[in-house]
This record gives sequence, structure tokens and C-alpha cells, in this order.
Amino acid sequence: MKRNAILLAPISLILFSCGSMRKQTTNPQAFKYNYCTPTRPYINSTGFFEEKTATDLSAIDALSKHDQLLCHLLGLSNEINALSRLKKEGTNNADYLKLKQKINSRIGLAQAQLTAVAAELDCEGERSDMAADYLDGLNSKRNRQLTVGSVVIGALTTVVSAVAKNNTQTIVGISGGLVSAGLGAMTINPKGKKVEFYHEHNLLRTIWRDGEKNTDYPEFVWKMLNEKQFSSSGNVTLINSIKNRWLKFEFNGGVDIDEEKLLFGDGGLYGADDLHTRSAMINQLQSTIRSIHQDFISLMSLVDSI
Repeated sequence: MKRNAILLAPISLILFSCGSMRKQTTNPQAFKYNYCTPTRPYINSTGFFEEKTATDLSAIDALSKHDQLLCHLLGLSNEINALSRLKKEGTNNADYLKLKQKINSRIGLAQAQLTAVAAELDCEGERSDMAADYLDGLNSKRNRQLTVGSVVIGALTTVVSAVAKNNTQTIVGISGGLVSAGLGAMTINPKGKKVEFYHEHNLLRTIWRDGEKNTDYPEFVWKMLNEKQFSSSGNVTLINSIKNRWLKFEFNGGVDIDEEKLLFGDGGLYGADDLHTRSAMINQLQSTIRSIHQDFISLMSLVDSI
């Protein structure tokens, strides 16, 4: 019995060394809480971009239907029409200059809202990537240790079995084989580490819920996301377009209830795969938000020419 213990000691030593992990220098508390949340809420309850009565802009030849719709969403159709009339009186007219300044200020505010949301998404994406990289490092290191342990134990089992005899050889062979196989299986199906990751202000949530209630976006951005004409197909809103891409590319057509609660709720314990999924969805949403800036080019050129 004493001899068996001596022969099996190296195996136990390898198991112990594989189970221990060197302390990571990254502090998981650094990305635990959402430092990307704006210091003041986005929501503008004053209806700054609302337009009670919209003027027909079809008389302005240079204004496309796309630009007309954007003017309505900005609440500027009346102002654009009035600016066109005032130009005939001369660009030195005080009312003309005042109105043009108002239009440019409104456009600037809308672009600032888009930039603010894109900046938050950029911050959130980097935060998710940082947490995911941290977990990937832990899991990768764990798998390397298990793989090395499996190889070493296999080699030790072979050597010890060669010098052992009778029952001892059988015990060592079986024990070493089981341990090596167990370590190998653990690398195939690693349990994986998790970290606490919270996001009370969750820009993914409202998109996932089909925009039934806006709790996270500034006024103009919200209006754009709900307008079908600004999607590539023109048949669905940008909200539905984004959600459909998530379902297809991130969830393969369906999402687990627990995963849905985690990603679109206030957060919780995240594994590396969930963090990578969150990061991918944030990047897709950010691309959509940034692309809305393109819709301003022709309108700004027109305003500048009037």
C-alpha cells in the first residue's frame, strides 16, 4: 500500500498544480458597473423636434422626398419653407439670418444626440470586450494547464507502469488513465469562469422589445429608429431591422430565456460567450446609429445653398 502511494504521488502533485491558477493582474471590479451611462438622461420631454403642422415642401425643387421626411422629423419643414421665401428678399435680411441659424442649431442638436448614443455604445462595446478578454485569458490558461497535466500524467503513468509489477501496475495504469481522460474531457467542455457585469441603462433592451416604450434614447434618435423610410428596405423600422439581424446572426433564430434576461435586463453573472454576443450586438447597433449621419449630408448642403 505504501508503495502504491509513492507511485501515485506524482499524479496527485500534477492534479494540485493544475487546479491552482496564478493570480490575474486585471481587476474584474473595473468593468463590473456601467461607467458608460450618461450623467444626465437623454429623454427630452419638451417635444423639441415635434411639428404640430407640417408645411408641404414639394415646391422646393432641390429638396428630395428623403430630405422632406428628415425635415418633418427634425420639426423644420415650416422653417425650411420660410427660409426659401425669405431668400428672395436678400440674404442680408435679419429674419433670414435668424431663421437659418435656428435651422442649423436644430440640425446640430440632432447630430449631437446621434453622436452621444454612438459614444455610449462605443464605450459599452469596449467594456464588454475588456470583460470578455479577461475571461478568455482565465479560460485559456485553465485549458493549457489541463492539457499539460493530461500529457504529463499520461507520461508518468507509462513510466510507473513499466517499473511496477502485478497489482501495483494495474492500479497505476487505471488511475493514471482515468485522471488523464478526465483532464482531457475538461478541456473539451470547460466550465468557464464568470464575472459580475451590470448595465441598468441598457441600449439593447428597447430595441429587443420592439420599441414598445422608449426608456433609453434621446428624442430625435428615437424618431429615426422608428421610421421605416430610413431602413435599407423601406419596409421595416430600423428597430425591427436591427432585431432581425440579432436573431439571425447572434441567436440562430431563437434565444434562451436566461440569456435573454441577462443580455436585455440589468446584467448579472456573465460568461465569455455572452459578453462576446453582447459586444457583437452593440457594434451592429452602433453602426446603424452612425449611418444615420449620412442622411444629413444632402439636407445640410441644401440649407447652405438657400
